[in-house]
Amino acid sequence: MRVPLFLIVCLVCSANAQQHDARYEAEKIQILEIYNNPAVDAATRERNIPTLIDFYTHHSDRIQLPDEDRRQFDEFIGKYTESNSKLVDGVPAQGGWVGSLLSTTVGNLMAKLIFRLINQDTTTPKTI
Repeated sequence: MRVPLFLIVCLVCSANAQQHDARYEAEKIQILEIYNNPAVDAATRERNIPTLIDFYTHHSDRIQLPDEDRRQFDEFIGKYTESNSKLVDGVPAQGGWVGSLLSTTVGNLMAKLIFRLINQDTTTPKTI
């Protein structure tokens, strides 16, 4: 009786892992379509920063980054989250450091993250 139960547990765990892999791949493709496409404008990239942060937060264990880049990206997430939590007249503040994000060091850090994702994916054209 223990062997079939063990087999069921293994099958459930395997199905869960495959579902996690499918979610990771789908989200990675979405991120790469935005940040690895030269036709996508800076405003669209900035608008999708929360998607990139969510992806990084949920899948950071699968993204190979040097410790310093990981520390900087975590620091960026903290700043970004803090800036969006400050309200002016009931809405998040506009402009500021986020407005020039893609032309700063953080923009370079985001490029490194995307570059790592591309290098982990042999099917994606390498345009960065």
